[in-house]
Amino acid sequence: MQDEKTDISLKNNVVRILWTGGWDSTYRIVELSRQLCTVQPIYVYGDGRHSEQFEIKAMRKILLELSRRKETRATILPIEFIDKKSIPSNQEVTKAFEQIANTTRLGTQHEWLARLALLNPGLELGTESAPLEVSNILTAINKYGKLKKDENGDGFILDSSRSNKEVMLVLGNFKFPIINKAGHDMKSNIQKWGYEDIMKNVWVCHAPIFGKPCGFCHPCELKIETGMDFLLTKSALKRYARRNKKIFILNKIERRISKAAEKVIPNSRNI
Repeated sequence: MQDEKTDISLKNNVVRILWTGGWDSTYRIVELSRQLCTVQPIYVYGDGRHSEQFEIKAMRKILLELSRRKETRATILPIEFIDKKSIPSNQEVTKAFEQIANTTRLGTQHEWLARLALLNPGLELGTESAPLEVSNILTAINKYGKLKKDENGDGFILDSSRSNKEVMLVLGNFKFPIINKAGHDMKSNIQKWGYEDIMKNVWVCHAPIFGKPCGFCHPCELKIETGMDFLLTKSALKRYARRNKKIFILNKIERRISKAAEKVIPNSRNI
């Protein structure tokens, strides 16, 4: 019944979706492929990611496999490639992003993505449900705005009446179709639909090492910390564990030094 309602809302529209070949955006591509709609995947290149060739390879393989699936009902258009340098500057958006990023650690890509979305209102962003401590974008939304159901489709959008001007400039032109789904929810659906073979082709890392996931970039961290570590290699998981152990040890040493300083110089933290 839900799929039928979604079909009615989407069949006359072109769903424009940012795609990187990662788990979240690929899940959405798969979800849309099973509905009567037209899908326009959009890939932005030129931001310095070392993973571009791996992402493009993953997307092309996934599209080929989806085209062979009898369950594919959507018309999936060829990927639209956009050079980051071609996105027009907008000082108002940039200033709004800087204000939000100062308190939320929102990734720098959201500045130029916001400028792109200004020209493409309704652009879908594949942000999943995750704890605030590991999701910078959800932290920004929680701190400066509120979500509401998208009346013109499935998913959520920012509520302009309960969100400040800055977050509306940065995130207000996006749709968030899977922001209510965690990794395990998507994994469950993929298994139920029988698309495990396609999802094996996703690429999640921004800083590959010898052609394999690194284990310490933000996308790798996010997948590990949200129970999706099966997407990474054993070597990536080991690097993540070693780095976290090193950080733990350094923090422990720093606390000991701080306590020793307080004994020598009382209230040294207030100096």
